[in-house]
Amino acid sequence: MRWCPWALTATVLSALLTAPTVTQAQATVTPAIWPGYTPKIFRWDEDYSSLRDQEGPLPYPLRLKFIPLGDTSYLSLGGDYRFRTDDYDHPDFGMRLAPGFTSLEHRLMLHADVHFGPDTRVYVELGDDLEDGRKPVPRPSDHSQVDVAQAFVDWSWGSLQERWRLRLGRQEVAVGRYVAIRDATNIRRTFDGVRIDGSIAHWTLIGVIAAATRNRPSAFDDDPDPNDGIALLVAEHALPIEGFKLDFSALQHNNKAARYAQGVGDERRRTLGIRTFGARDGWDLDTQASYQFGTFNPIRGPSFDIRAWGVAFEGGRTFALPWSPRVALRADMASGGNHADRRQLGTFDLPYPNLSYLSEAAIFAPRNVRDLQPFLSVAPIKPVTLTVGAEFLWRNTSTDAVYSAINTPIIGPGGHGSYLATQPYARLDWRFTPLVELQGAIVRALPGSALDSFHGNRQLNFFFTSLTVRF
Repeated sequence: MRWCPWALTATVLSALLTAPTVTQAQATVTPAIWPGYTPKIFRWDEDYSSLRDQEGPLPYPLRLKFIPLGDTSYLSLGGDYRFRTDDYDHPDFGMRLAPGFTSLEHRLMLHADVHFGPDTRVYVELGDDLEDGRKPVPRPSDHSQVDVAQAFVDWSWGSLQERWRLRLGRQEVAVGRYVAIRDATNIRRTFDGVRIDGSIAHWTLIGVIAAATRNRPSAFDDDPDPNDGIALLVAEHALPIEGFKLDFSALQHNNKAARYAQGVGDERRRTLGIRTFGARDGWDLDTQASYQFGTFNPIRGPSFDIRAWGVAFEGGRTFALPWSPRVALRADMASGGNHADRRQLGTFDLPYPNLSYLSEAAIFAPRNVRDLQPFLSVAPIKPVTLTVGAEFLWRNTSTDAVYSAINTPIIGPGGHGSYLATQPYARLDWRFTPLVELQGAIVRALPGSALDSFHGNRQLNFFFTSLTVRF
């Protein structure tokens, strides 16, 4: 029998609201632990070994975070539940007469994290995902019965200064803008393979060789995708400027179902990237440049040599004023182009992007586009952040398509004009408690001349809300 998300939500919230409060005795035992307890996005990144030294009973939910299994071993239990709604009006700007829809999404994840001393751990997470209402059909990342979301083993060794970790199994991977967990979708992106992290001579290294996990609708049927694999290496080093870092990336993405205006085919794409990021004295900066090369072999037609590039920038200033205002600017440019006479493909491609990379509405992919996005964030009260801004989006060339967030062409080559859309938006993030978070956003996409030349002249409206409970 399938679980009822509404009943589950009520049960989880009831458990949180009726959970034992921290008594005065407990507060004197754990004064620094309980107030600072905030679950992380990557639950495997949480460390509760320090609770071993606490005396007396632990308050809820910390009592689930440290269950002794021996002198040096312990078990940690936890979970996440999210209910999200996505509402689209004119999702294709009036082209193809696609109907608007409201999608209801329910995601439950439960995990067990077993630490066998400081050097070995086993992490297992189960996920159950439901979606209803998306048109014309649900995506593979929308719907699944109970399945293994993550399951891996870690081995660590080395000194405190040069510590190494080997991870084997199904796992989440996040590397800059190249590989994102795709949290906006119901099923987060994972990979089946091996990862190694370490540090040597003041360099931090990340290496991954894996296949993307293929999401299937039945229970315990997800498997490594034989058509989608990645190998990457990232080397990171601190810059002389305090608070800033530099990293170099090398990545190969093998995709046997790559999709471009030229068709679907087998792609071998290599990416070289350099990134600088950090924050100091209220200023923050994150900038990245990438060059791509390789081959694309459509099922029909001649092969293409890939020659593409992309740049991305975000910088801002947070002022020491009431509401802590942050004024920021994003700017991105992703190459495009199809030179059939030279058999060259100039379409830039992020291998595993955040689908809402350009906006919460997840309309466009970062391919053959450039954008400017000024925005302002304020915090009227500490747990609330409100962000307002606008994105101005162009296509780089009319010899290439403009692509959706799932890489299907929205408009093909041709037409006239380069301006795609103006997208004003507002977003709210409100963490009621360390365990409960509410998010929401509204986006209005006003079509420009390029869309209008393909009869995309209707305003696209998008709205989402989500409630997340963690324990």
